[in-house]
Amino acid sequence: MPLPIPEQPWVDISMDFVLGLPRTQRGNDSIFVVVDRFSKMVHFIPCKKTTDVVKVAQLFFREVYRLHGLPTSIVSDRDTRFLSHFWRSLRAMVNTQLKFSSAYHPQTDGQTEVVNRSLGNLLRSLVGENVRSWDFKLSQTEFAHNHAVNRSTGFSPFQVLYSVLPRGPLDLLPVPSKTRWHGKAKDFVSGLQEIHQSVKDNLQKAADKYKQYADRKKRHVEFEVGDFLWAILTKDRFSVGDYNKLSVRKIGPVEVLEKINLMLTD
Repeated sequence: MPLPIPEQPWVDISMDFVLGLPRTQRGNDSIFVVVDRFSKMVHFIPCKKTTDVVKVAQLFFREVYRLHGLPTSIVSDRDTRFLSHFWRSLRAMVNTQLKFSSAYHPQTDGQTEVVNRSLGNLLRSLVGENVRSWDFKLSQTEFAHNHAVNRSTGFSPFQVLYSVLPRGPLDLLPVPSKTRWHGKAKDFVSGLQEIHQSVKDNLQKAADKYKQYADRKKRHVEFEVGDFLWAILTKDRFSVGDYNKLSVRKIGPVEVLEKINLMLTD
């Protein structure tokens, strides 16, 4: 099932980390990636692989909170303990009681995976042979990503948030002799509302399309009491300290003793 469609910008976000990058002169070797699930706007924040949860919360407070406020939900492929500690640290910084929801969804967090691929392609084209200067190019990379039209929403992230596109280098060549802002505040607000509604509709269409494609690869299987099957163990099913990458991922065959969550019909 796809994640619920957000209602407005910077309320539902996803976050991830790009690791294994060359260490720069400033000591950075990773990127903290934060994505708004509604507008698809991103923030690329340089950091270190050794950055702990408290430092990550400080980076979020400095680079995201000051611009967009606090989200109500976070999707990440980090485990629930990471998110819980992250929220506690952030709560201490804003000195308030936060009500939030978090999700550990490695299967459904495709949003940041797509952004990470785009980030890699943009960085490679901007850095060239100076691979150890990639953190100096992050601001250009972020601008380019937020300036480009997103396939799912049909708008660029800048348009979704501000209704207008900020000028880039190409827009300044040549500089227009006379530029004037036309329109009224009412037109601006109504235009922004129309964009948000269009974004929501386009996101719903994209989610339905991706779900339909994913469902083609799945088949409905119903087991009965007495059947034998193999059970797959996920990381969160292990006790703390018991999980490692060489642990057995499947157990079985195990017998079905009882069926629960049955659909009852009249």
